[in-house]
Amino acid sequence: MDSQWSTFTRAVVAAVSLIVIGLFLYAIQPMISPIIIAALVAYVLNPFVQPVKTYAHLSHKWAVFIVYFVCLMLLIVIPSLLTPMAIRQATGVVADLTEIEQQLQEFLNNPVGLLGREIHLGQLFSDLVEATTESLTLGAEGALIFIETTSTSLAWLLVILVSVYYFMLDGSRLCQWLVGLAPDSEQPYLAKLVQEIDVIWKAYLRGTVVLMIIVGVIFILVWVAIGLPGAVALGLLMGVLTVIPDLGPTIAAILAIMVAFFRGSDYLPISNFWFAVLVFTIYFVLMQIKAIWLRPRIMGRYLHMNEGLIFVAIIGAVVLWGILGGLIIVPLLATFGVIGRYIRCRLLGISPWPPIAVVHPAELKEEAASQPTGHERARPPIVAVVTETSKAPSSK
Repeated sequence: MDSQWSTFTRAVVAAVSLIVIGLFLYAIQPMISPIIIAALVAYVLNPFVQPVKTYAHLSHKWAVFIVYFVCLMLLIVIPSLLTPMAIRQATGVVADLTEIEQQLQEFLNNPVGLLGREIHLGQLFSDLVEATTESLTLGAEGALIFIETTSTSLAWLLVILVSVYYFMLDGSRLCQWLVGLAPDSEQPYLAKLVQEIDVIWKAYLRGTVVLMIIVGVIFILVWVAIGLPGAVALGLLMGVLTVIPDLGPTIAAILAIMVAFFRGSDYLPISNFWFAVLVFTIYFVLMQIKAIWLRPRIMGRYLHMNEGLIFVAIIGAVVLWGILGGLIIVPLLATFGVIGRYIRCRLLGISPWPPIAVVHPAELKEEAASQPTGHERARPPIVAVVTETSKAPSSK
């Protein structure tokens, strides 16, 4: 017995399902950000899987494992190689800070005259240090909060690492499963929609790589021009970290300013302090140019979006949703635009894409053989991919 639900029953079930899904997403809200990060990392690494499959003649599972394992080893080895260098630099910084503290203590030991009275700055400094020390040593409560935060961060890191592997392994099947949930008549359109969304995100990745290269080259040239020690490494670091809105360039800038302050310029005849001020000023000016003009122009060109909209969207996303929001807002807006156009066309009964003619392979071979050669060759025919075909009547 085949009975169908009434319209009212369907509406009630759909409303209840949406409410349950909303409550579920609200309950797992802390997991959404790690899952999004894992999906982005898997999407970036996924293009390396196909070449491994092709040249090594491996299955998809083994190709994913090799790419994932190599990236994981790089993630472990690179920090391990950089740690001794960081320790040496930190030792030098501690020595410089100790010297600065001694000089500051000598300066504060001399009383300052103000309106006929002597002010002992050393006593004020000692009181300030004591108050700061008391605020930093509140007992076991602060240590427990630190341990809890660290444990939570490690747990989310584990979630990201595991999710990246399974997104790389089953991402395509997940997309096929989602498309398969739709009725058969809608699946060709949804498959085409997924392809367009994939094109958007790949264009965003290409634009991001171009932005990283341009920013890295500019900062390398500028740091070399002013004689900043380690100019090439600091410029490359600035280019790599520029993918993270605000936080990435800030970290690279802090490192550059510290190098400028403690080591000075290789050939500019200015003090270390004013050289650090110069480095900060150059960083600030170039970052404003990147944020206001360079990033919107590159992303607008690759994603065919308005540059002003991109600038406002990135700033608003960083303020409202943090770094992750600023990282994905531009391709997300482009994705919403494609989905909105698709929904509008389907609501109005219009085909989301222009009709595509059916071209059989035999006809293509005959047409290619009949094309003229040499200087008489005409413009090659445009061949479109068939997304929907009508079924031919079956003959009994």
